[in-house]
Amino acid sequence: MAMDTLDLGALVAIFLALVAYFTKGSLWAVENTHYSPTFKSASSSSSGKTRDLIETLKKTGKKAIVFYGSQTGTAEDYSYKFSKELQSRFSIPTMCCDLADYDFDKLNDIFEEIDDFCLISFFMATYGEGEPTDNANEFFEYLENECENLSNVKYTCFALGNSTYEFYNAIGKKLVEEFDKFDAKLIGKLGLGDDGKATMDEDYLSWKDELFDTLRSELNIEEKEVIYEPSIKITENNELTINDKIVSLGEPNKDYINPTTDIELKKLQFGPFNHTHPYLAPIKFSKELFNSKERNCIHAEFDLSNTNLKYSTGDHIAIWPSNSNENVFKLLEILNLSDKKNQTLPGNFRPNFKKFIKINFTLFTK
Repeated sequence: MAMDTLDLGALVAIFLALVAYFTKGSLWAVENTHYSPTFKSASSSSSGKTRDLIETLKKTGKKAIVFYGSQTGTAEDYSYKFSKELQSRFSIPTMCCDLADYDFDKLNDIFEEIDDFCLISFFMATYGEGEPTDNANEFFEYLENECENLSNVKYTCFALGNSTYEFYNAIGKKLVEEFDKFDAKLIGKLGLGDDGKATMDEDYLSWKDELFDTLRSELNIEEKEVIYEPSIKITENNELTINDKIVSLGEPNKDYINPTTDIELKKLQFGPFNHTHPYLAPIKFSKELFNSKERNCIHAEFDLSNTNLKYSTGDHIAIWPSNSNENVFKLLEILNLSDKKNQTLPGNFRPNFKKFIKINFTLFTK
């Protein structure tokens, strides 16, 4: 019996549906748009910054690198702590950076081309079902598909995970497995931080102290007397007032201070967003569900209607609190600084700590 047009159309539709299901959209190169904007922004070289590791090390004079694979900022925070202490205790000029910011085709050449280069360290969080964080995807693609030799590499690794999940610290373990394949040398042992037992800090400190003992013996480096170096140097500025456009009154970073151009306004509304560039969502509605001695529970609704953000399971929300004027004035009184409540201060922040920004800010709060 001849097939009519309706039957043929139905078969074609079923065929296309099956293709779409089994290829998961790969034939159309569909991206996960919920995450890709942030990752593209992080890995893009359009800003003019070089992605060449050796070129960067020669230009900066650094002798150690600390990389982080971080989704919510925890691994990044620990990597900066480690970088600061490695530099202060052993006088090793150290660079702390995002895995997405560099190419890794010259990773094995660093120890030969950079004089007195000591160490590469990794702080690796596990995301989702044992997957790399967004900023570590390209790094693992390189390890799995392009890397051939890492025999010159000396490295350390601290993994961050949660033992209540099936894939506990899977990415840190995977990194060590991949590096073993290419003959890289792990200094010390793989550190395993466990947020599930609320022992992340203890796990890190135990790993770090043991590692520093190993560094002294295996790399033959001497520990120096630790001299306190402030992260922030503050000097008063008498040329600016709290009404000047560049003065911060508590904004997350300089992008939020008096945006005026269309590009600046669109960036605040449409992103890309991450933990260092959040969307400041207004609270649409809130009510207290219950309150007890142990805890209280609040139902809150946030308005995302003016952005391109969409909620996805596992997304994070953070509270950006503001100090009350009453508490600020009380603190100023205790510190005998009441007469300087409107004094602006230029923040000359140390270059190792990019989480801080160089802007002017005031003691006075909104």
